[in-house]
Amino acid sequence: MLDMAPQIQCNITLPMRRTLAENGVFLLRISVSLLMLSHGIPKALEYETLVQTFPDPLNVGTEMSAMLTLFAELGCSILLLLGLFGRFASMTLFIAMMVAAFAHHFADPWAVKELPLLYAAVYACLTLTGPGSTSVDAWFKRLMFEKEASASREPRQADPGEPT
Repeated sequence: MLDMAPQIQCNITLPMRRTLAENGVFLLRISVSLLMLSHGIPKALEYETLVQTFPDPLNVGTEMSAMLTLFAELGCSILLLLGLFGRFASMTLFIAMMVAAFAHHFADPWAVKELPLLYAAVYACLTLTGPGSTSVDAWFKRLMFEKEASASREPRQADPGEPT
């Protein structure tokens, strides 16, 4: 039987693949940060009433649980949005989502655990990949290592009186 499907040849170069991958990481990082901020901002605005009824799945107290959750959902989401301390922020959010899924929602049905687990999967990916090349982390890394590399490439200047 003849294969009637047209053959599509994909000639994507390595730099193009890197660019596409970096754009994918950027889109994932920005979108998940903004989505998580939609959970953290309402909690921060209702903090006074939140601490009275907030669950305490780790037995550290309701106020401490609320503060840790706000730190993750609000603080780390902002860090991740900027790409600042990206791996730390995504790992912190991963842990928060695992606690939400398996400690807070332990007895709940799968449908309730699904959203925190989906967030956790995204944060696990971002922990492994890092925040990408369009981040404050990458900018700082380029700034530091390019300065060191250019300093090591410059020829040493002879001291006065030293033969050249």
